[in-house]
Amino acid sequence: MPQSIDDPLFRKSMAFCAWSGFAAIILFIIGGVVLGGMLPPLLHADDSPAEFVRKVSEHLFEIRIGSVFLMCSFALFGPFGAGMAALTRRAETTPVFSYVQLVFTACGTMIALLVAFAWALMAFRPDEYDPTIVQFLVDFAYFLAIFSVPCFGGWCVVIALPILFAEEGKEPMPRWVAYVNLWAAVLFTPGQLVLFFKHGIFSWHGIVALWLPFVAFFLWILIMSVVMLQASKPASSRQPL
Repeated sequence: MPQSIDDPLFRKSMAFCAWSGFAAIILFIIGGVVLGGMLPPLLHADDSPAEFVRKVSEHLFEIRIGSVFLMCSFALFGPFGAGMAALTRRAETTPVFSYVQLVFTACGTMIALLVAFAWALMAFRPDEYDPTIVQFLVDFAYFLAIFSVPCFGGWCVVIALPILFAEEGKEPMPRWVAYVNLWAAVLFTPGQLVLFFKHGIFSWHGIVALWLPFVAFFLWILIMSVVMLQASKPASSRQPL
């Protein structure tokens, strides 16, 4: 049976999972935005292979350090997702949605870690690789990050469904959280367009296919971390969200 929300260990565990989400955002900003050149994109889908090598070589040290922060950020998706599954589990008589969430958590974490691996490998020896290999590793990283809509969108959907299906007053999380998750899943979908475009707003460096899913994803992490942090408080001090 799931532990009570007022169990001290449960509350501490939930706080840990919530802060994992906050830390993932901060580490991504350092590694992917400030240092790594992932967002805004240093590289463009329509750059030539030689241009990929030139840009990576000019920012080699920053990208390498950024890749370390990216790896740490994406590893935290594990406890972040486990916390949401634990909140769902406490409302289930038979755990189904919570287990499915754990599957999506594992898949999403692995995909994200492969993004960091590809980004690091791209910067390992760009001057020795064939330029098309450097280009491939960048394509691979962005495709992992934004083409994987069924994984990350599905994760959001299986968080939303147990909230919507629950009896009124017995929801694992506030009902508005379900709609946030469904909207997040919708906002991730432009990432599927990167397969068809190498130029413009629908390419993997474009505002629709890259910026919209990325910003939506990290806003989703922020909102869900706040929900978990609120759930970690004692019932007497908990404010309704």
